[in-house]
Amino acid sequence: MRMPPPKPRLSRAELDAMLPRIFAALREADEITLGHLHRVKIRHKADGSEVTVADKSAERLLRRHLNAAWPRDAVLGEEYGGSLGRQGRCWLIDPIDGTASYVLGLPMWGTLLSLLIDGEPVFGCIHLAALKETTYAARGLGCWLTRDGSRPRRVHVGAPRALAAAQVGLTSFKESDLLRRPGPWRLANLARTAGRIRLVGDCVQYALLCRGVLDAAVDPLMKPWDIGAIAPCVLEAGGSLGDLDGNTSRIVERTSLVAASTPALRRAISRATGRPTGRPTGRSFKPTE
Repeated sequence: MRMPPPKPRLSRAELDAMLPRIFAALREADEITLGHLHRVKIRHKADGSEVTVADKSAERLLRRHLNAAWPRDAVLGEEYGGSLGRQGRCWLIDPIDGTASYVLGLPMWGTLLSLLIDGEPVFGCIHLAALKETTYAARGLGCWLTRDGSRPRRVHVGAPRALAAAQVGLTSFKESDLLRRPGPWRLANLARTAGRIRLVGDCVQYALLCRGVLDAAVDPLMKPWDIGAIAPCVLEAGGSLGDLDGNTSRIVERTSLVAASTPALRRAISRATGRPTGRPTGRSFKPTE
């Protein structure tokens, strides 16, 4: 039987050389995002989502850093687009994940940065500037948490729990049966069957999952720049990842996400929310204005 080729990954030496540049770029981006916090002005994109001058300025800065350090690498970001390829190296940027919280002055938002090699996420970083903590991971090298510049410590998901006893994080009701115009996902059923639903939101809930505070996290509508950073962190913390249909392959191309401490809990959440007909996923993403 022919074995599949090994998935790409970074070496320890590559990660050690990369991290100082990544953290330096994030510190500069913090000056923008934290500088605008509590006094930001918003406008709405064509899809109804919120965007601020901080989103755009932070992404431009991060792109400059990435282009200077790795000029041959592709870049895909939420605000300025790009292409998601299945070959070569590609960086994904979400300058402010959780803009809805950001514009309210709440600290429950973060900057997401990840690296794909041949379409597979090999490095991911969930940087929570307002909470002064960063969760990051590289395939095969563990998931790590650092707070306010402290020495990183390795983190892991919590003990196995059944859905009826699980604490499940949820970002929004998008694409679900809880809307006035119902979508396909049965989040009402999930709320009835889960031990407790926590409306934590956006990337913060995945950082909490990685260190065992939450048992699972659900997002009914996701983009590659969201998933790319989350995937290595959850998997290297010992968790399981898929979409609400139960698919686990080509994870960054999925349009929904379930992360859980165990595969059994992830599958239980997928069963609870339902399995609608899958929708095609494109690989080229443009900014919405």
